[in-house]
Amino acid sequence: MSEQIDEIREEEINEEQKLKTRQELIDAIREEVVTKDEIDDDENDELNLDSKDKKLFVDKSDPDIETLFNRYKKGTLILQPKFQRKYVMQKSLANKLIESLLLDVPLPMFYFAEEEGGKVSVIDGQQRLTSIFAFIDDRWTNEKNGNISSFKLSGLKVLSDLNGKSFKDLNEENQNKILYTSVRVVTIKKESNPDLKFEIFERLNTGSTPLNEDEIRNTVYRGSFIDMLAELEEDKIFNELVNKPNFKNRMLYRGMILRFFAFYEKTYLKYKPSMKQFCNKFLEEKRNINEKEVAKFKKVFKDTIELVKECFGKNAFRRIVKDESSNDCNIVSNTINMSLFDIQMCGFTKYSKNQIYPHLEEINEAMMNLMLSDPKFIDSIQLKTSNSDMVEYRFKTWIETLDKIVREKQIDRLFSYSVKKELYEKDPTCKICNQHINNIESAHVDHIVPYSKGGKTVIENAQLTHRWCNLHKSDKIN
Repeated sequence: MSEQIDEIREEEINEEQKLKTRQELIDAIREEVVTKDEIDDDENDELNLDSKDKKLFVDKSDPDIETLFNRYKKGTLILQPKFQRKYVMQKSLANKLIESLLLDVPLPMFYFAEEEGGKVSVIDGQQRLTSIFAFIDDRWTNEKNGNISSFKLSGLKVLSDLNGKSFKDLNEENQNKILYTSVRVVTIKKESNPDLKFEIFERLNTGSTPLNEDEIRNTVYRGSFIDMLAELEEDKIFNELVNKPNFKNRMLYRGMILRFFAFYEKTYLKYKPSMKQFCNKFLEEKRNINEKEVAKFKKVFKDTIELVKECFGKNAFRRIVKDESSNDCNIVSNTINMSLFDIQMCGFTKYSKNQIYPHLEEINEAMMNLMLSDPKFIDSIQLKTSNSDMVEYRFKTWIETLDKIVREKQIDRLFSYSVKKELYEKDPTCKICNQHINNIESAHVDHIVPYSKGGKTVIENAQLTHRWCNLHKSDKIN
């Protein structure tokens, strides 16, 4: 009797552990998220939709895995179309996903988009389906080097006896359990209104790796313009300046370039919130541009990004902020500020390289000074940045600043970077507050005898100061 009681207790413990592990698997699948680096932009930017002629057509179905796999093999289920993000599910999570199927753990819903010719593209659930199909196909692709190997289960906790087995090694019962598992699929019909389709994709994609707006946009508005964005996101200089691989994996690079083109073509004067809709409407309008237009946009982008690199270098699209504990300034290097991206890119489209190159240092200085000395400009790049007034102020302020620098006859009143570097390396002490200057970005070179009083722009008449101190010094200090 005692042995029977122990066996019953052991069964109860095993079942409790099984249920616990099932919940862990569900949680793990739902939490499969690609880490997103910081981006400084509005998070509550909503679409402005009216009720007129906004129609959405949706089909719901419950196909089994085998049916979806067969459609994938026939090419009518587009699992990884070029608009989708790359496959990023970790091998350990893919193993848990397979185990969850064998344990009858319900999977999150899948979302498809209907295409022409009876095909459908996977909108949400691509990561899960790729993993399941890879196991059935016995082909695991290494995300780092692209090598293909056999997909053998590993790390299973509940069904540990299946570790080391591929799909073909499973018994018929387990194979059928995977193949005949039904999943809920929501298919957005091609007749649906694009604006509403975009909104619904945002609301509905609640699967393991929710789509961001750029992934949704690349689904709704596919065409030659999207193809061009996909090509431009590989631009070497752009990748060097943004330097956020995760952005690229989640199509944020494409979203940034789209936003640049929208402001370039429409100008800030025609901007109306929301930012999402501003970009969406532009993309819908330009969705199927011809080769001549593609060539024009490519040239504008490449010419502009080269100027941005020459002028701002590694600090492009990054804010400079006052260090509250000192008079130093720090570059917020880990965050892309989209408001700065807008104006730094669009500002240069008005000029040729020959107009900009003689003024690179002066333009760079002017940008940093605005970020430290103009309170409204500072607000416009960090608070309610998609607000019409904020957009207008930052664009107008920067365009007028840039125009003044470029259009005026060059005057020898700005010390060169080489002079700043020489003074900084010799003695990095601010001649106004007498404190140490922690980095060269915080440094500014000022005239000892003011330029307005005849002082020459030569190193003998130069003194090193904190940028902050020089911008906010008293009129009595020269």
